[in-house]
Amino acid sequence: MPENTVVAAYCALWYACSAMTSNSGKQILDVFPFPVTLTFVQFGLVGLQCYATAALSNKTRIRSLNTQFIISMVPLSLFLVGGHVFTSVAMSRIPVSLVHTVKALSPLFTVFIYRFLFQAKYTSRVYVSLLPLITGVVLTCTFTLSTNWIGIVCAFLSCLVFVAQNIYNKKVLFEGDHKLPRLQILCYLSSMAFFAMLPLWIYTDGAKLVAPETDTPLPVWLFVLNGITNFGQSYFAFATLEKTSPVTYSIASLIKRIVVIVVSILWFGQEVSFAQAVGIFLTFVGLWMYQNAKSDVDRGEARAREKSLEILPTANRVPVEHRHRFPMLHGQWRLWNNTTVRNEKTK
Repeated sequence: MPENTVVAAYCALWYACSAMTSNSGKQILDVFPFPVTLTFVQFGLVGLQCYATAALSNKTRIRSLNTQFIISMVPLSLFLVGGHVFTSVAMSRIPVSLVHTVKALSPLFTVFIYRFLFQAKYTSRVYVSLLPLITGVVLTCTFTLSTNWIGIVCAFLSCLVFVAQNIYNKKVLFEGDHKLPRLQILCYLSSMAFFAMLPLWIYTDGAKLVAPETDTPLPVWLFVLNGITNFGQSYFAFATLEKTSPVTYSIASLIKRIVVIVVSILWFGQEVSFAQAVGIFLTFVGLWMYQNAKSDVDRGEARAREKSLEILPTANRVPVEHRHRFPMLHGQWRLWNNTTVRNEKTK
């Protein structure tokens, strides 16, 4: 099968799973108003499906990772918990299309964080592309801010957390040539996020669900559907990334967000005012302009990472006597028993 056909199939499955996950999640929350429980179950189901997929596959198996590597993945799992919980809370209060429109501001947060925290420099094209993006989100939120401000704030926080997660990935966790099977990454992160959420779930929803004061319906089939499609969207996103360049993947991700917004409007028969329609359109235009300026963004971020700032530990900033604490920043990183991945830059 031609490579382009395979990529197109992966993208189609990725978009379909993403749209199904967001909209089925909204349906669950409409009748079962426990967003923390939804996120908790999602992580658990994804972890179980990763183990099941590995068990049924002859090519992939879930290996036992080194404790040092697992510890360094803890911040990433916490980012996932925060981002997904905020997303679920936002979806329980505002339409899915509005949540994803607000989350489209991720380029704005990325540029600002790199500019003011890491002193990255960008061309005027990048800043100009942010203007329609900001205007579009403001217009879209115009008629919902007064009654759904908690949902709006949670959508913004979700966007900010996921931007911080991406920066963490680039600055520390996956800096260098540290490769892991995608299914293994997904399995460990979902499992760690599931157990990290346990105290939060017990505190927020556990007592209410164990001894419910009202007879709250539990849409089991929707939970199962949501869990399957949630796993699918992550799996096919990884598969698409492996088959394409970073730029192509970024464009595919942009199209996915547009698809999710449009499908959610059609799914729920949502009424969209003229101002909100213009806002959504401007958001798409801003994302497209930002994508066209992506080469300038990448150059600015690359120069910022080369500076090895004090904010995050790098190979040149960590004293020799303490470098054993940061093996991922030097010549090797032991991932699992008897297996060491080496950083090509240090050879």
